[in-house]
Amino acid sequence: MVRTKVHFSDRPISRIDDLYGEAHKEAVGKVHSAVEEGHFIAILGARRVGKTSIVKTFLNTYNYRFIYFDLSPYMNLRAVGLRSLVPAEIGFNQAQLTSEARLNLSVISLVLRKEKITGEVFQKNLLSLIRELNRKNRKTVVVFDDAQVLPFIKGINYRGILQFIHNNYENIVVVLTGSMPGLLEKLISPAEAEKPGFARYIEEIHIPRWGRNEAVNYLTEGLREKDIDYQNEELHEVYEELSGVPGFISYYGLLRSKGSSHRDALNKTVEYAVAEWERDLQSFLNVYNSALYIHALAVLAETVTGLKWGELAQELERKLGKPVGKSTLHRILTNLLKAGMIEKQGEKYYATDRSLRRASIHIAKKQESNSNTI
Repeated sequence: MVRTKVHFSDRPISRIDDLYGEAHKEAVGKVHSAVEEGHFIAILGARRVGKTSIVKTFLNTYNYRFIYFDLSPYMNLRAVGLRSLVPAEIGFNQAQLTSEARLNLSVISLVLRKEKITGEVFQKNLLSLIRELNRKNRKTVVVFDDAQVLPFIKGINYRGILQFIHNNYENIVVVLTGSMPGLLEKLISPAEAEKPGFARYIEEIHIPRWGRNEAVNYLTEGLREKDIDYQNEELHEVYEELSGVPGFISYYGLLRSKGSSHRDALNKTVEYAVAEWERDLQSFLNVYNSALYIHALAVLAETVTGLKWGELAQELERKLGKPVGKSTLHRILTNLLKAGMIEKQGEKYYATDRSLRRASIHIAKKQESNSNTI
């Protein structure tokens, strides 16, 4: 078995030898199996947990044709232009396409600058290109990374596109990634699709955070390879502060490898993690348009021991100056649980990710400040 090389980076991993963690390597195999079986695939996990690394490693390891759309830059926007849906990467020889398919690809890549490309034209050309790829009788993978952005792209019927591909093209496999499982499920809404055949089965592949030993071993190996001095308790602090999220832990290692002290590297990484969570929270609020979610998160973030239902209701009433209805609070907690932002242990609810806790408190304070100035 080839030993994994620790690779500190702020970019996704694309080589299996650089992918750290048994669960992450297993996930690559799960994606491969699901693609072979032709399932609609959703890769789910927290921000920077390694979803994109798994997708890129899969595409780099197996010889599938692919079209890769990267929607991550548009995560916190309410309205996104068609330009965001330009393929970030094309994984096949374009010269082997027919002239019509090459024209289709030029349209969706927005190469034809003089032509006005509407949503209808874009969809027509995308589906025409996919139709030809399907005819080649060889599997093609279409990836929408950070698919939570799809509903906010102006002018396209994203559900219609996904449904049409799933229903008609057996050699095309769609892979979606999302950092908030319940939100992605709501946006796809297979139960609400007009046609009953729409993605009734979705292969969900959940990507976990690293455990303490995995995170500490990763940092230990990486820092030793680069001959960087460290204290063992520092590595445990990194794990605690970054809640075992691989991308943030790798970023900390990168800063250390560039000469930063433990304290500076950790502080900068925490700032980065909080900013990323703030983007996710804004995306969440773009769908669930209620400040109550932030207030509930902030209240939970301020306690380490968690709160029972009644305790949370009391704290929200004290904070807001009015009671929150039972059905409203039930909906808020259900959606936060589905989004992976909080956990429930026994009768108590917790906000466990430290960066998310900081981000929710920060946003709640900004909201309170804005309301006080109006």
